[in-house]
Amino acid sequence: MKTINFEALFSASPNPYVLLDLSLTIVGMNDAYLHVTMRKREDLLGRNMFEAFPSDPDSSSHRQLRGSLEKVVREKTADYLSLIEYAIPLPSGQGFEERYWSATHTPLFNHNGEMTFILQHTVDVTELHRLRNLARTTILPSGPSALIETDMFRRAQAVQEANQALSEERQHLRGLFQQAPGFMAALGGPDHVFTMANAAYLQLIGRENIVGKPVRDALPEVVGQGFIDLLDRVYHSGQPFVGRSIRVHLRQSSGDVREERFLDFVYQPIFDPDGQVSGIFVQGHDVTEQKRSEEALRESEERFRAIANSIDQLIWATQPDGHHDYYNQRWYEYTGVPEGSTDGEAWNGMFHPDDQERAWGVWRHCLATGEPYHIEYRLRHRSGEYRWVLGRAQAVRDEEGRIKRWFGTCTDIHDLRQAQDALRESRERALRTEEETRRLASILAERVTELDAANEEIQRFAYIVSHDLRAPLVNVMGFTSELEGAQAEIERFYRNVRQADSNLISPEIRAAIESDLPEAIGFIRSSTVKMDKLIRAILKLSREGRRVLAPEPIDMAQLLEAQRHSVAHQLHERSAILLIEPLPDLTSDRLAIEQIFGNLIDNAVKYLHPSRPGRIAVRGRHLGANVIYEIEDNGRGIDPKDFERIFDLFRRSGVQDQQGEGIGLAHVRALVRRLGGTISVSSRLGEGSIFTVVLPSYISMSSEAA
Repeated sequence: MKTINFEALFSASPNPYVLLDLSLTIVGMNDAYLHVTMRKREDLLGRNMFEAFPSDPDSSSHRQLRGSLEKVVREKTADYLSLIEYAIPLPSGQGFEERYWSATHTPLFNHNGEMTFILQHTVDVTELHRLRNLARTTILPSGPSALIETDMFRRAQAVQEANQALSEERQHLRGLFQQAPGFMAALGGPDHVFTMANAAYLQLIGRENIVGKPVRDALPEVVGQGFIDLLDRVYHSGQPFVGRSIRVHLRQSSGDVREERFLDFVYQPIFDPDGQVSGIFVQGHDVTEQKRSEEALRESEERFRAIANSIDQLIWATQPDGHHDYYNQRWYEYTGVPEGSTDGEAWNGMFHPDDQERAWGVWRHCLATGEPYHIEYRLRHRSGEYRWVLGRAQAVRDEEGRIKRWFGTCTDIHDLRQAQDALRESRERALRTEEETRRLASILAERVTELDAANEEIQRFAYIVSHDLRAPLVNVMGFTSELEGAQAEIERFYRNVRQADSNLISPEIRAAIESDLPEAIGFIRSSTVKMDKLIRAILKLSREGRRVLAPEPIDMAQLLEAQRHSVAHQLHERSAILLIEPLPDLTSDRLAIEQIFGNLIDNAVKYLHPSRPGRIAVRGRHLGANVIYEIEDNGRGIDPKDFERIFDLFRRSGVQDQQGEGIGLAHVRALVRRLGGTISVSSRLGEGSIFTVVLPSYISMSSEAA
C-alpha cells in the first residue's frame, strides 16, 4: 500500500484531513479527522472510503460524494461540496448520527507530475445547517428573536466561508511550495528539525521521510562540512546567511558515494510573535551545471590563449566598433610594448608615420562595410626598426548578420618585401649581376618556404581551434536538449495551473512560456546546428589541406559521367541538362579532382536561373604541359566585383537563398593550387558564368604545390 508521512504534515492542524489513493482507499488522516468522525486510526487505514463510511448507494449523499471524488480522478482538478448529508456510525455499534459536512477534494501530484493522491478537507457544518433550518421555520418571523437568530446564522455562515477561503489559500500555498522550481525547506527549533520540505529539496538530497528529523540526523554527511555551524549562527544571531556557489557533498539514497554539488541558497531566520527566532527557512537553487557549461568555458578560453600564444603570427581581436581589446603574447614580444598599452585606438601609433593615415582609412572603411581587412604597413619592432607586416582581419557575424567581433593577424613580411623591392629595383635599373639575382631569388624562395610553413601552422591552428570549439558546443547542444525537456515539464505545469485558476497567470508569464521560451530554445538549437556545420566544414578543409596527394591516371569522361549521375535528381527537378564535351585526360590526385569538379557542378546546378531551362557544359583542351577545363552555365551570373571574393573563405555572392557556408569555392581554389594549377571566373549578371581550371597534365609526389 502507498504510504506518506501524512500525520507529520497535518497533525498540528485543527481542521480534519484524510488522504485517499486513486482507488479511494484511506492511506492517512490527522487527529482532527478521527475526532469529528469518532473513529480510530486502525479502523480506517487501508479501507475503502465507502466501506469505512457505508451509505445507501442510491442515496443522494452517496452519489454526491462518489461523483465529486471520481471527478477529481477524471479531471485532475479540485472539486468542492458546499453541503452534503453523511451520517457517522456511532462507537460500539450504537447506530448512526446525522451529520452535515462541507468538503474540499484536492488532487496531489508526484515529482513527475502524475496524480497519486486525493486530499479531503472536511468541515462539520451540522450546527450551522440546523441553525439555518431553525431560522427558516421559526414561528416568530419578525422581532428581536428573529433578528438575533438571523444575525447568528449570518455570523456562522461568514465564519464557514472564511474557514473555507483560509483552507483553499493554505492548499494553494502548499501546492506552490511543493511545485516551486527552487529547493525550499523549513526548520524548527535550535536542533533545526525539518517541518516541511518541497519536492525540489527532496530531489536534491536524494531521500524522503525527513520531516520530524533534525538536520544532523537526516543529513549526517553535512555535519562535518560546516552547515550545522551556519544554521546555529543564523538561529542565535537572527541574521540571514546568503551563500553563492557553495560546495556541498551529498550522499545519494543509501549508497556511500558522495556527489559534489554547488548551491546558491539563503538561510532566513523565522521569528515568532515575540520577536524570537523560532526556526529557519531554507531556499535556493542548484547551480552545479552552471558552475561546470563556466569551468568548461574557462578551460576552453585557456586552451585558446595557449594555442594563440604558441604560434608565430601576431593575433588580435576587436569589438564591433573596432576597439582593440585582445593581443596574443607574440604581439607584445614582437613590439616590446607593455601589455594593454595598444588597446583601443592606440594601435595606430605603432605604425610608421607615413602609413598611419592610410591604415586608419582602410580600417574605417572595413568597419563601415564589413569587408575583410587586408593591408601591408610598417610596424614598429621592439628593436625600434619599422618592419613590413601583412595585416588581415575577418568579421565574425551573428545569425542576423550583425558583426560581433573582428579577428585579425599580422605576419612579418619584411624580408620578403625587401627581397621584392630589391628584385624590382634590379629589373628597373638592369644593374644587378646574375649572381645577385640568384641570391635574391634564393632569399625569396626561402621566405616562400617560411610562409608555406606559416600557412601549415595556420591550418593546424584552425584544426585545433575548431576541434576544441566542438567540446563546449557539444555541451551546449546537450544542455539545449535538457532545456527542451524542462520546457515540456514547465508547459505541463503551466497548463495545470491555467486549468486550475487562469487568474494566476499574468500576461508576462503567459508570454514567457508560450512565446519567449520556445523562441529562445529554438534560436539556441538553430544556432548550434549552424555552428556545428561550420566547424565540421573547417575541420574537413583543414584535414584536406594536410592529405598526401596520390597521382594516378584519370579518365575524365568517366569521372564526369559519375558526377552527372550524382546530380541527376537535381537536374531533373530544374529541367536542366549537363553536357560533357570531349575532354583530355590527366594524371593527378583522383579525390582532389572529384572534389574540384563536384563543387563546381553542384554550384552551377544550385544557381541556375529560374526563368529558363538550365544548361551546363564541361569541355577541355590541351595547352602545352597543361590541360584547360571550362565549366559553363546559363545561370544567374556573378557581379564582376565579386570575381575574387567568391574564392575567399566564408564569402558568397548575390542573393543568399541557397544553403551553404561559403567554404566550397575556397576549398576548390586550395585544391587547384595544391595540384599546381589556377582557377578563374568570367561572368555576366543574368546570363551565366564560366569557371576555368588550368592543371598540369601530369603531377608527381615531388611536384605537389603548397
